[in-house]
Amino acid sequence: MGTDEKIEFNGKTYTCTFYDDFNGTKINSQRWERCPEYARQKGFWKNDCSYVEGGNLVIAAKTENSKFCAGAVRTRKKFSQNKGLYQIRFRIDRKTEGLWYAFWLMSDNVSKIGNGAVDGGEIDIFEVVPNDKNRDPGQRNYLNSAVHWDGYGSDHQSKSSQKIIDSSFYGNSWHIVTFEWTDDYYKAYLDNETEPYWNTEGKAQEYGGIVNVENYIKLTAEFGDWGGDVTKSSESLPAAMYVDWVKVYKQE
Repeated sequence: MGTDEKIEFNGKTYTCTFYDDFNGTKINSQRWERCPEYARQKGFWKNDCSYVEGGNLVIAAKTENSKFCAGAVRTRKKFSQNKGLYQIRFRIDRKTEGLWYAFWLMSDNVSKIGNGAVDGGEIDIFEVVPNDKNRDPGQRNYLNSAVHWDGYGSDHQSKSSQKIIDSSFYGNSWHIVTFEWTDDYYKAYLDNETEPYWNTEGKAQEYGGIVNVENYIKLTAEFGDWGGDVTKSSESLPAAMYVDWVKVYKQE
């Protein structure tokens, strides 16, 4: 597939601007870079936890020298876009306590204070949260979608939404998420569902307004208590998210 492919979605015509099917033998350095290795929540991002294998990008998680390590890649300074349609086909091999995977968009000026998210924000298309113990039983495993703005310090603001999932989400089940980012709203769809699992239409101001700058893509895994009891993670490691392809389109 070339970057001239056109598709119709929700009555709009889109042209492909970014595509990777990971059919090579290594991460394509013209499209991606590994995120810098550093401490992240209760673990570390490590370069060797992100790699291409069997036609998939593998975002792996493991223990190394009694530390939790996970993979993370991004398109920073290689590809970014303001609004459009973003799609990913992926699977997660197993539910792992204290470990979550994410498909998100980031702008370098996310820490700019004022004007809400319009001049810079983090857009979380999904974070797969396995066991949020702050929620009622039956509501703890979900896809979290959110916008963060005004930096990550004392001025930080955010708004989120959740879609409950169950054990059938994991294993050999492949999923496609389609994210629509327009001047007026964000909408995210899972697989063949016709109704979005995340919909900010008519509620944009609750999310700081619509981000109106270019964002780059991030695919990551990380450990932390938000996803459950991180001390139990090692019981089901190693684990991974497998990404078959990522596509981005721009509205004509």
